[in-house]
Amino acid sequence: MQGIAGATLMPSTLALITNIFRDDKQRGKAISIWATCTFTGAALGPVLGGLLLVKFWWGAVFLLAVPVAAVVLIAGPVLLPEFRPEQARRLDLTSVVLSLLGILPVVFAVKVLSLGNGNAVTAGVALVVGLVFGTLFVRRQLRVQDPLLDLRLFANSSFTLILSALALAGMVLAGTGLTVTQLLQTVLGYSPLASALWFMPMGLFMAVGTMSTPALINVIKPRTAIIGGMFLSALGAAVLIVVNGDHGAWPIVLGTAIIGVGAGPMFALGTGLVINSVPPERAGSAASMAETANYLGGALGLAVLGTISSAVYSHLVDGALPSGLGGAAAERARETVAGAAAESAHLGADASAALLKAAHSAFLNGLNAVAAVSTAVFVLLAVLTGVYLQRAGRTGGE
Repeated sequence: MQGIAGATLMPSTLALITNIFRDDKQRGKAISIWATCTFTGAALGPVLGGLLLVKFWWGAVFLLAVPVAAVVLIAGPVLLPEFRPEQARRLDLTSVVLSLLGILPVVFAVKVLSLGNGNAVTAGVALVVGLVFGTLFVRRQLRVQDPLLDLRLFANSSFTLILSALALAGMVLAGTGLTVTQLLQTVLGYSPLASALWFMPMGLFMAVGTMSTPALINVIKPRTAIIGGMFLSALGAAVLIVVNGDHGAWPIVLGTAIIGVGAGPMFALGTGLVINSVPPERAGSAASMAETANYLGGALGLAVLGTISSAVYSHLVDGALPSGLGGAAAERARETVAGAAAESAHLGADASAALLKAAHSAFLNGLNAVAAVSTAVFVLLAVLTGVYLQRAGRTGGE
């Protein structure tokens, strides 16, 4: 229910901003503030959750949304203007079902493949099912009068490129964040609260990057800000390639902070480019697609990059399992570093130390592999957006 509420809230806020601020500069600043609030919240959320977990049960983290929702419910009707299209659109529930049947089997297939153990047939069937329903979803969106996602917007190549860039950036940030937070807790041994504090600079520096973008583009061109930011994020990801755990959390903080500040211009300017590429009356559709791309990229990042990390870990730790560890215990140790830590408690001192050392080393190698992929993605985004935006600048854009 909170996911549904958040999914309706975020595009609505962007649509309101687009209609309230008709001046391009004012709208750009407003979107930057919006993005800053988003990333600041993302940075503070785990910290507040960690504080709650110190004293309360795990379900308490879901209560963080309650006071915020209360403020919106009380102040929203008074302060927020309303903008409605001339013709109201109906929610196509069939498209909702088709989208889920298209996405979930594909994510499931990726996760099954990461487990190995002869599950290729199951993964293949799930992948085919997802592609079939995904195709049906696309065909329906192009046919119905009120599509769930207005795919005709993809006829605008600027819209398509920026949306793809936002999805890929979201994928890298989510996948890197997942691996780093696991490393902080399971390998370096920090508590949930301490891990959240160590990881907080990524979100805060991303907020700094988005908030400073309006001032930055007064000095350099937006194209330069996006490209430079992507290369800066690539540098931050490259720092994580050489992380070996010997220097604690500081290299992780440095790498993730650089990634965050570099990604700021992409999210601030990219979201604005998506919204500005369509007429104001279609801002809601464009905003929803920008948010969908970001969160879909995040979901794929958790699946794809999480799978890469797991695959590297399982492969490397498999050859280092103690001879006395077999059956279900060996499988648990092979699946996750947390499983290896749990099983090490049942071994002798030497075998336990050897298993933990092997598991931690394997997990660090998994993080390095994820960082290498992230570096390549950021460089690719910098090159593609640079080439396209330069070409668009010469031809006058779309």
